[in-house]
Amino acid sequence: MRVIAGSARGVSLYSPKGSKTRPIPDNVKESLFNILANVVPDSNILDLYAGTGAVGIEALSRGAKSCLFVENDTSAIQTIEKNIAVTKLHEKSSIIKCDVLKVIPFLEQHIAGIDLVFACPPYPLVDESSYREKLLIFLSALYEKNIVCPEGIIVFQHRKILLEIPPKALFLKLYDTRIYRETQVSFFEKNIRVS
Repeated sequence: MRVIAGSARGVSLYSPKGSKTRPIPDNVKESLFNILANVVPDSNILDLYAGTGAVGIEALSRGAKSCLFVENDTSAIQTIEKNIAVTKLHEKSSIIKCDVLKVIPFLEQHIAGIDLVFACPPYPLVDESSYREKLLIFLSALYEKNIVCPEGIIVFQHRKILLEIPPKALFLKLYDTRIYRETQVSFFEKNIRVS
């Protein structure tokens, strides 16, 4: 696993021992950042379920202004810290140890103006319809509470599945989907009809 482009191009990233995190494959990462090429520079990033930090670090390497990594696993956080150090991107990075679904109060107090959100939860969690519904409502709340800019984009990586937006996720509008074998990347924007 490595940084594909930008200031840290070619730098190898650490992965934690075991299989708690599932790093994004390089081909998916490259395709994703090609799609977002005009969005990433000078953007403020929120990397949820950050894992190794590979996605947020790729964004920083490509010119993002800042990234907040949200992760609940201690060994994963240690890996993110190592990867930030090895890529020399610590000045633009911050990490919070928190359950993603409980992070909104912190974000409301400390974070505003997020341009781009990456959400890559463990696939087994997303496979559960009840968790998937809670997560989509949470992502909607990021728009509702103005944590994400009105023009901001949310990128949700999950196993290939028919994604239905629950009625309570009023502010979430799915505008694009890409499939990479078993991986699906869903792109959301703010549903302006309810603003």
